[in-house]
Amino acid sequence: MPKCMKLGEIVSWMDEALAVGAFADDMSNNGVQIERDGDDVSKVAFAVDGSLASVRAAAKAGAQLLVVHHGISWGGGIKRVAGGVGDVVRAAVKADLALYACHLPLDANKAYGNNWELARFFGLKKIAPAFSYHGHVIGVTGVNKHGRKIGICSGGAGEFAETAKSLGCDLYVTGEASWGDVIAAENCGMEMVCAGHYETETFGVKALARGMKRHLGVETVFLPR
Repeated sequence: MPKCMKLGEIVSWMDEALAVGAFADDMSNNGVQIERDGDDVSKVAFAVDGSLASVRAAAKAGAQLLVVHHGISWGGGIKRVAGGVGDVVRAAVKADLALYACHLPLDANKAYGNNWELARFFGLKKIAPAFSYHGHVIGVTGVNKHGRKIGICSGGAGEFAETAKSLGCDLYVTGEASWGDVIAAENCGMEMVCAGHYETETFGVKALARGMKRHLGVETVFLPR
């Protein structure tokens, strides 16, 4: 039988493990964005986006909680439960599925974050925090086996190409970049790889799923697009 835990216990573990309280000014309203009637959780699903597809897949997988990097509530919150957002909320309520979102904390976290995980995936050494976004250092630099310094910042962080150059990076890896960011990288001679917004942000949710299973013993599942 899978281990059953209280929703509040799981949320408390994530809040602490990801230091969510230190990111109160994040544009994402981190934490529980949709509650559920029940309190028992025996399976937790993980996805990059709090989309209708992810909610439906989590419900189909038998999860009671869906943890995502990109939630449905940003800034001033949801103004109207209508349209696509309304569809997501209705689907979650129908499935009695809670939704927990974690944006910048999951980019920056050393143990489970997108960027630290990417650095480990690439086999980098001398990994160090880098790239400040709204006062929060969310990316990393590291050195590969050839001695090249690599800058990493997942998602839509093409704006940091010039910063990577100033840090002495030989290569900068991000998810996506605006055309202006591409030109800025070219102008300063920074070689930049855009590996996909979604693709670079699967690393954090997967790591968090593994960590939750290891530390709490609750069953977890990653939901790909």
